[in-house]
Amino acid sequence: VIEVPGFGESIAIHPVGNLAMAWDHRAFDGAYAAGFLSRVKLILETRDWSSEV
Repeated sequence: VIEVPGFGESIAIHPVGNLAMAWDHRAFDGAYAAGFLSRVKLILETRDWSSEV
């Protein structure tokens, strides 16, 4: 449910995807992997993909 100015609350449908990663824990720790996934998530959410097509 989202708030729409002038109309009140509304149900919104958004595309959703799962992002996962597997790695060798001996190579680097989970904090590094979490930072990498956070950066990928940020890029996917903020980039203007319509201009790329």
